[in-house]
Amino acid sequence: MRPHSLDDWGGQKTTPYLAMRWVPLNGAVGQQQLEWLEDVPSRAKFMKEYQDYSRADRDTLHFMFSSASSRDGLVADDACLSAEPGACSLNALQVAPPRKEQQVFSVGLSSQSALGAWFWAATRPENIRRVLSRLGHRGRDFVHLHLLGSKVPELEDIAKIYPQPPGETQDAWMRDLMEGGRREDPVLRAEYDRKQKVLIAGYIVLTILPLLVVSIEKPSKNSKPFEARPQTSLKITQKELSEHQSTSSLWISIGGVVCDVTEFLMLHPGGNDVLLQYGGQEAYDAFEEVGHSDFARKMVQEKAIGLLVDGQGPRSGAGTTLLGRLFTKEDGYNIHKVLGISVLTSVLYRVYCCLDMQWDGGFSSSIFSLGLCWLCMLLQSTSYLFEVPKARLLGSPMIWQEWRGHNFIFVSRHVLAFTITWFFLRYVQYSNQFASICLDLSMFVVLYGQLYAVDLVTAWVREDKHTSLTASWPFWEGCPLWLEKSIKLYYTLAQFQASTLLIMTGSKLFDKYMVIFPFQFASFLMTLVRKGIISTKGFHAGYLWSLWMVVWLILGADGEAHAAGWALWIMMYMVRSQGLSKYALWLGPLVPAVLQALQLMPTAKIWKFPVMIIVWIVCMGLQKLCIGFAMEVRARRFLEARQKPMKLLAKEKVNDTFLLLKFEVPAGYTAGINPGQHVKVYVPNISQNVAEWNKSLNLEEPVEVLSRSYTPVSATVSPTMDLMVRYYPKDSDRGFPDGGRGSTYLVDQLAVGSKIMMTGPHGHQLYYGQRRFLVEKSMVSARACGALAGGSGITPVLSTLRDIWQEGRRDIRDRDQRILGEKALRMEEFAVLHVTRSPKEALSPEWYAVPQDTQDVTPIRVSHVVTGSGKVEGVSQCWTGKLTEEMVQKSLPAPADDVVIFVCGPQGFNESLCRPILQKLGYKNVVMLQ
Repeated sequence: MRPHSLDDWGGQKTTPYLAMRWVPLNGAVGQQQLEWLEDVPSRAKFMKEYQDYSRADRDTLHFMFSSASSRDGLVADDACLSAEPGACSLNALQVAPPRKEQQVFSVGLSSQSALGAWFWAATRPENIRRVLSRLGHRGRDFVHLHLLGSKVPELEDIAKIYPQPPGETQDAWMRDLMEGGRREDPVLRAEYDRKQKVLIAGYIVLTILPLLVVSIEKPSKNSKPFEARPQTSLKITQKELSEHQSTSSLWISIGGVVCDVTEFLMLHPGGNDVLLQYGGQEAYDAFEEVGHSDFARKMVQEKAIGLLVDGQGPRSGAGTTLLGRLFTKEDGYNIHKVLGISVLTSVLYRVYCCLDMQWDGGFSSSIFSLGLCWLCMLLQSTSYLFEVPKARLLGSPMIWQEWRGHNFIFVSRHVLAFTITWFFLRYVQYSNQFASICLDLSMFVVLYGQLYAVDLVTAWVREDKHTSLTASWPFWEGCPLWLEKSIKLYYTLAQFQASTLLIMTGSKLFDKYMVIFPFQFASFLMTLVRKGIISTKGFHAGYLWSLWMVVWLILGADGEAHAAGWALWIMMYMVRSQGLSKYALWLGPLVPAVLQALQLMPTAKIWKFPVMIIVWIVCMGLQKLCIGFAMEVRARRFLEARQKPMKLLAKEKVNDTFLLLKFEVPAGYTAGINPGQHVKVYVPNISQNVAEWNKSLNLEEPVEVLSRSYTPVSATVSPTMDLMVRYYPKDSDRGFPDGGRGSTYLVDQLAVGSKIMMTGPHGHQLYYGQRRFLVEKSMVSARACGALAGGSGITPVLSTLRDIWQEGRRDIRDRDQRILGEKALRMEEFAVLHVTRSPKEALSPEWYAVPQDTQDVTPIRVSHVVTGSGKVEGVSQCWTGKLTEEMVQKSLPAPADDVVIFVCGPQGFNESLCRPILQKLGYKNVVMLQ
């Protein structure tokens, strides 16, 4: 009779049940004793009988069978088929698939029998006796054993049989148990080998997959219809360059190429001070010293307006070497780089240990392991040696101050969790259940501390409230929209993954350590992008790999863990995307953890899901009751520096001059353009190859696509992007015999349902909420605000008004106010003075009407000036003629330190007309928008 392996028996695939019976060994076992009963008990009866045994007893039976089934042959203690009477002291276990008697074999169960290398079989014979006594010795009777397949035993079950010796640390005890069993027991070794093969195969797949993902691109066209070509044929003298050094008109020369960076002033990652410092000058040396990326060099070409004919700087085009970009003067001793290489080496070694199936990735409760983790903290701290921009760059993923602050907090979170777990393993016995509960709950304390710390940094540093750390990252040119949405969705899920792996991985040091890697690896990749070493596509490939690799190595080849994990992460995303506070979100996992610790609910994991859902529903109700809203809505901007298609939903006539175009924003996003900022709309050039346009030289003759700037009049949280377009029809009397280029296409040719490319935001953000306006370099809290608008310059006024009204719709303070303990503020007055050539160009009073659902509203006062003939109907105050000091004085709030005036219109209207009047009247806080 030969033994059979698990595959021979079918395992989980073909034979879920195994018949077994007990045979008294009063002598040699005869062939007649190997006959099986034909009628097999039903599954229901079997399950009941099997479930009567404790988990430890079931595992004991399972491993007795598994150990014997993996041997090379039967021995005397296994069956006693040819032994003398009495050679076996107790009984024999006969196991076979039902009705397959030729595959029957017997396993001896004497107290001295070698049942395999499992420690309890050799050291705890009383466990075997207890199982035998419960089964009974009924001769030919048998039951069915539901064999789940060979598996690694649960640690809590092992601890009952083989407790942790005094004086031995938990990690050493665990490692001896698990790796000893793997080394000596063939069944367990086979299971480990199987899991190792799956783990390595998955790792290889997840290394290749990101490269395949980022290789997906939209079909390219040779003509590239939506890419405008820069015109640099204009010859500019040094004197002309020096005349453009103000915020209203700022030119800079980069190696002899003159760039108009006026619109880029507030978006520059290094701040506007740097650009203003080199305004009207040659800035080649400073540009190269910083080590700008390829994206920045491309931007120089896009903003180029001409060539400097008498400059002294070298011509741009020659970049620094690769080593010159990597090694900068800010880190003179290369401390940060040495630490980075050390951490990366440590991570790669831990990956090897995990793939080698070493217990806990080779970590232990040694001082060396703790030091390796704190090396990550030291690396993160040295990142503050470098100057990083305050604002993010919309064109490429690069490090900025908010990201660095958040990264420091996230890394600190996992280093602290690692340290707590390290102390637990080193100084606490496994049997100390109270300490185990405290360990689990301490992870929630660490998590909530991180949530609050991140909110503080966000409230202090983030200027644009309509972005997020990962969801606003730029993507590569040609990335399909569906792929961008999918990757952004996963980046959001990855944040849930990192937090759940913090609180739900118990005492595993490897799990706590590895989650640090994606945070620091992303910073490393962003540095490579900034240095021009890799592209945006390379960044996303590397970051996806780091995320997928870490989750795979932590969860391993455990299908149940992956299924439960993804179900939880998707549930969290759905609840959070609907607006549940993140503090309430994590009460979902916390409450069942506490209930299980207090033994108030079953320990089965399946119970956690319904309890979490109940907790979230209760939190929504409490959120509504206590702070006034059930869901916390966050606006995420859709547009970025990369051109994106926007679908035209509707055209609405405002008056004879303006037309309102409503563009659809994809689901899950909002307009997200802050007051004062504008978008660029790319339209076909209807004047292409026409030498003269509107009786002037057509400077845009060779360009295929034109870009035109428009300020949205919709609120930042609006689900549509509303643009008010001024129409310039063919009118020879007004100097437009050919009409406008961009407006003609948008008004006459762009059909509803069509798509057009846009980028944004561009320009200055004017209003930051809570009465705060950015004036020059200072943030001014305005008691009152006045707006002077010329013609189509009324659009920034409308966007600001809508944001103020949106604040009035909130019946509670926003999240940043709650975090910083600020009070909700409103202005005493918002006054508008709109200057138009004719009454037909003025907007009707309905545009200034406060929405009905707005509370605690700021009073609005609107006045009009018509420079031509006629008056605006239905308004309380309207003048005719040229704008005067008296009109401004009667229409706008009186000058004061807490009064802000912003002016928007053509350059002549702003500088030649409005600025002198405002200066004479004594206004200090004046913002000029163009």
